[in-house]
Formats: sequence, C-alpha cells, structure tokens
Amino acid sequence: MRGGRWSSLRFPALCGVIEHPEHGVILFDTGYSPHFFEATQPFPERAYRWITPPTLAPKKTLVAQLAGLGIAANEVRHIIISHYHGDHIAGLKDFPQARFWSTHADFHALLKRSRLGNLLHGCLPALLPADFAARLEVAEETKHMPLPREFQPFDYGFDLFGDGSVAGIPLPGHSAGQLGIAFRRADGRHVFLVADAAWTRRALDEDRPPTWIASRIFDSRRDYHTTFARLRELAARRTGVAIVPSHCERTLKDWQNETY
Repeated sequence: MRGGRWSSLRFPALCGVIEHPEHGVILFDTGYSPHFFEATQPFPERAYRWITPPTLAPKKTLVAQLAGLGIAANEVRHIIISHYHGDHIAGLKDFPQARFWSTHADFHALLKRSRLGNLLHGCLPALLPADFAARLEVAEETKHMPLPREFQPFDYGFDLFGDGSVAGIPLPGHSAGQLGIAFRRADGRHVFLVADAAWTRRALDEDRPPTWIASRIFDSRRDYHTTFARLRELAARRTGVAIVPSHCERTLKDWQNETY
C-alpha cells in the first residue's frame, strides 16, 4: 500500500461460499491449498513462495473449513475464478464436481504466456485440473444484466446463471480480466466481492493504491487505477453495499463477528 511500512504483515487469502437456493454451493475462489506447495517445489516457481511465504494449517484449507460447515467437496457445483493468481486458485483440484467460471480474457492471457511469463504475473498453470478447459464456462458468453442503482458507478454485469442472482463484474487491471461478483444475501444486503481490485478497505478509505513495486505483477496499472477509483466512488456513496476485498484482515474480522 502506498505510504506503507517496509515490514511483514498478516495477509489473509479469503474466498467466498454462497449457498444458492437453486444452484447449490458456489465458491468465489479457493484460496491456498497443499497443491500450491507442490506447484512451487521446482525452480523457478519456488521463488513464488519465497517472495510471498504462505502458512496453511490443515484445518484452514478450504476443504476442511467447508467440512466444518457440513459441506463436502463433491457438493460444490460452481467455482467462480476472480483471476488466476496462485493464492486464488490453488484449491481448484479439490472440487471434482464443480464447473468453473472465468473471463475469456484472463484464461487467454494465461495460455499465451510462457512459463516464466506466468510466474512473473503470479500464475501457476500447474494448479489447474487436467480437465479444466472441459469444465470451464466463459463469463463473456453470458448476457449482460443491469445492476441495482446501489452499485453505481458499476452499471452492468454478466448474468452468470441466467436468473439475475449472481452478476460477474469486470474489474480489469490487476489481471487482464479480473472478475468480481455481486449478489443479494437472504437478508437483503448487497455484497460485492472485489478480489484484488483493492487489497484492503483501508486502501479504499484513504486512497492508497499499491506501490509501483507491488503493481509490477499487474496486467495494466492504468486499468487498475481506473477500477480502484470506481470502487472508491462506490464506497464514498455509502449505499450499504458490502465491499469485500480478498486480502483484508479487517473485513475478515468484521465478517466473523457479523458486524459487516
């Protein structure tokens, strides 16, 4: 974060679990898993875990946390991939019955880069299941849907399931086709999972985007700043939308305490 200190900090890798009344269990990303350590065993991929060293207790894997909620891995029907960085897709292989959702832009970028190019962009193709392409649904191939006025300046999304329940929202910059999702909870609250379009709520509140060093892995710094500015505008309007970054310690605590 611009103006931040040169020190280590806790940086949670969050994912979302939606229990949909029609489409079953939907995940937004998967966080880390033991597959990450396997994919970063060889060199040069090992540099990934040197630069951002993760810790993952067995009870903190997504499969274990879902089991604690009474959800088996084979019950997960859909996984919406925000983007292909390792800390967001390391658990894909753990869900053999799931369909995957992604933007074509992000998947195409992954395919066209070299092994080193993917590593420099924080991507590890080895984390993808062998049958990934056969199970992939492309967000851009769905119809556009208007968003509720509470989400302005974001005005449209991809109608992922064709019923208006979950909107995939383009958030370019951090990756070529980063995808956020918007939906309404059973209690009526609007939720916007924004992945890495902002790493923390504090960054949005204080207008502190990533430093130039951190943004070296971005697909487009210009697009990132445009997306970041739109999120700041949404946050400033205070319409009641819960903006959820994927790496925000404060958001995690508030969600756990049901104060968000």
